[in-house]
Amino acid sequence: MAPTLRPLALGDVEPLARDLAALPLLVRYGRDAGALARDLGAALARGDGLLVAEAGGARVGLAWFHPSGTLGLGAYLRLVAVVPGRERAGTGALLLRAFEAEAARAGRHAFLLVSDFNLDAQRFYERHGWQRSGALPGLVLEGVTEILYWKRVAR
Repeated sequence: MAPTLRPLALGDVEPLARDLAALPLLVRYGRDAGALARDLGAALARGDGLLVAEAGGARVGLAWFHPSGTLGLGAYLRLVAVVPGRERAGTGALLLRAFEAEAARAGRHAFLLVSDFNLDAQRFYERHGWQRSGALPGLVLEGVTEILYWKRVAR
């Protein structure tokens, strides 16, 4: 069954945080289920962009973004995450396209960061037309360089 998207609801926060916390990226950044649930709850309260992917009644992914403001030019994708065991089913691409559509409503540019060690994510974004644009050593974690990606999005 193909995933569908909807806005994140308060009742999604804890179950989704629990499922996503096992991802190696979130483990490396110290975002366990409790920390991720607090982050998502705060993002929901602020009105950040939060989309949930569902398939067969199960939550299978999340996109978290800021629709505008990055460098004064565009949207910022904070996180795309697919629940372990649900990868390679098109969920990440669906969430990315939805973010790009939201970004295009607000402007012409979209940005995201990818950790230098996350080679699969780098290949994923590059396959979807994102361009590597810079590097920010130690921005979030000492010893990890965050790679800035940019894409011009259509209005």
